[in-house]
Amino acid sequence: MHQTHTFIKTLPADRYSILGIVLLSLTMALSGCGEDPSGGSGFTDLGRGEPTIIDSALAIAVFDDRPDGITDTFSAEHNDQVYLWILWANITEEHTAEVLWYSPEEGHDDPAFWSEKQTFTSTTGDKITWFYVDLPEPDIIGEWFVEVYLDGDLFERSYIFWVR
Repeated sequence: MHQTHTFIKTLPADRYSILGIVLLSLTMALSGCGEDPSGGSGFTDLGRGEPTIIDSALAIAVFDDRPDGITDTFSAEHNDQVYLWILWANITEEHTAEVLWYSPEEGHDDPAFWSEKQTFTSTTGDKITWFYVDLPEPDIIGEWFVEVYLDGDLFERSYIFWVR
């Protein structure tokens, strides 16, 4: 029988090589532990039976209960109104949607430029609603936003659009 031997030859390392390896390892470890993350994620369980927006659009009009001219940029010269069209699901009892429109002149802490409430129910579980805001004269151009709330204080969505 033959015996097999394994030999490992070690090279002498000087202190500068060891210092370099330690500093490189430390740099790699610390660079992954920054306080300002560059991303993230999240998840939640769906509320079964809870009213849900399943589709929505900003548009220049609503025609035959459908959004017409879907866009997020409106012309102050050509568009008199901005429409928000919403398709709801799981509507099993009476609900109230409130829409708050903010012009570039208002902030979140200011009263809305325009607000409207609509109470609705459904016999099928689905419902289409739409809201619109008349663009003011003289035109207020810039970035607008609109927020949708359900039943008083349940935030549903927000939308940003531009008037040019």
